[in-house]
Amino acid sequence: MDKQLMRNLENLNVGANTYLVGYDTLAGKTGLVAVSQVNGNLPWFGRKWAKGNASPVGSPVGDFDLGQVLAKQLGLGGYLVQNDHTRRKLSAANHNLLDNGGAADLTGAAGHYQWGWNVPMYYQVYEDDTYVYETISLGGPRKGFWNYYIPVGSRSCAGYATMDRTNSKLVSYVNDAVQYRGGNNDASLDATYKSQLCKPATNMDISSFRTAARKNGTLWFANERVMQYVTAMLKRIIFGNRNIQASFNATLDANGLRQGGTGQGVDMPTDWSGNFNYYPYITLDVGISQGDFTGLINTTITENGAQKAIGNIPSFYGLKNDYKYLVCMSENMLLQSNADKSQTLFVADDIDGSNMNLGSVAGLTQIAKGPVAASAGWQYAKDYVLKNLAFFPGEELGGSASTFYCDGYYNPAATSGLRGAGLLGTASYGDCAGSLYLSGRNAVSAADALWGAFLCEWAEAFTTKPFWAVED
Repeated sequence: MDKQLMRNLENLNVGANTYLVGYDTLAGKTGLVAVSQVNGNLPWFGRKWAKGNASPVGSPVGDFDLGQVLAKQLGLGGYLVQNDHTRRKLSAANHNLLDNGGAADLTGAAGHYQWGWNVPMYYQVYEDDTYVYETISLGGPRKGFWNYYIPVGSRSCAGYATMDRTNSKLVSYVNDAVQYRGGNNDASLDATYKSQLCKPATNMDISSFRTAARKNGTLWFANERVMQYVTAMLKRIIFGNRNIQASFNATLDANGLRQGGTGQGVDMPTDWSGNFNYYPYITLDVGISQGDFTGLINTTITENGAQKAIGNIPSFYGLKNDYKYLVCMSENMLLQSNADKSQTLFVADDIDGSNMNLGSVAGLTQIAKGPVAASAGWQYAKDYVLKNLAFFPGEELGGSASTFYCDGYYNPAATSGLRGAGLLGTASYGDCAGSLYLSGRNAVSAADALWGAFLCEWAEAFTTKPFWAVED
């Protein structure tokens, strides 16, 4: 290279987008090598929130270059995932196509229509005297921190799953055949506007959904808590906002990072109760042609003979309608009601495909005790316990739908007994719904017309216990 040209080169700030040119003598190839691979400083990015500050908006920390491309580095978006966990990326522009441009079959012949990521990540949540931090590192753990290892995984890209009625399997297919009828499998509705063809399956308890998910093979789940935790965590870090129901803002901030949220959630029909009996009203094919889109999607439904516009369907890199539509009871969260009218969250740490006991807290990990309830109702906590890839409101109340963590928690004010953990919220709920919505009012045996499931899978078994990465 010309000496004068070398002298005129400006200094670069080393970040996730900084590469060196390298030559592989064995492969005979010239290519790019990330500087972080050479100097051993793995890139990391995250957000921090000032303690005691009611604003749900955080500040960026770490490698801003990585923050700008984090979704791309993770491979967030739509996939076709086979039962053996092999996956093919769908086109970022249109999920009717594969990433290589070929046609994608979402009807079930080529796998499940899923949303997820294709590289493992390491997650850190910690605090100092002033801030609470959530950060992600790629390629390895952050040394000198407690790390959670999160393998490759995915969940229903349409937001929810349906049932293969012939084989009693929970599936993420987009198929309007009667074999994959959603709702409660009511064939009498097929020719009406209330048809449940190509809609999510509902009105099954979590044990039944869990059994149906396992029929796909090992490491398949229904409403698995870590998948919901990771989805919410990624939204907080990428948007820099604990309030995922904040208005969508397509403009990047001064650092080239996302801001805002994906809105309050989907519109309701004119009369969801009377016309649909609270069964699903949006088909699973909505938004497919928009690929890995982030923003709001619109569709049209038929309701009692009339066309009805339905807007505000959230989409997060192609993950659609994943909150404030149908409640999903977690298969591995269990709430114990206490004598003082609080609840305590228990979970299992081994994500290995085994079924967590939903009838006893014996042998489970206690995460946190929540706030005391004077009477049954919705509460908003100032703080959340984020531990072992599980979330639960802290004991101090004083939050709201627009401050701190923003999502609601329903405490039944019971003095004993076990309850399931209802996630996501329904279309009839407003500001209390979101990524951290949690309802502790129902027994684990509950089933309802507006309760469904998202299908999840992990590429490998793992533990939700953190590990300490020793500094060199």
